[in-house]
Amino acid sequence: MKNLFFASFLFLLAEFSLAEELINYTITSDSQTNTLEGELEAVGNVVIKSNSGNFEANSDKLSFDRDGKSLKLTGNVYVKNLESEGISIEETSGDELTIFTDTGIFEFKSQNKNRVTTKIKF
Repeated sequence: MKNLFFASFLFLLAEFSLAEELINYTITSDSQTNTLEGELEAVGNVVIKSNSGNFEANSDKLSFDRDGKSLKLTGNVYVKNLESEGISIEETSGDELTIFTDTGIFEFKSQNKNRVTTKIKF
């Protein structure tokens, strides 16, 4: 019975606030685990949406590291409506996205000679 309850819990939505911004996000995925240290990992069909805006991202895996102040999305990453430091990104895709939650700065990488593709507004 405990395993059934725990498995059901993993499929629930997780909401958390990123450090400085106090913006709530909803994370939906096939499974999620968290630790007492405040780290979160979501795996399988990951979708993260801001509750107060129109930011949305999809990936295979999401890792939130509170101590490292980073949110990392890996595997088939697709992002819509990401804003940082006055730059508005309509959509972008690649293999790995890291958002530094204390500054809002992000880093997008691609692997295996793939390229990062971004539609941007200034």
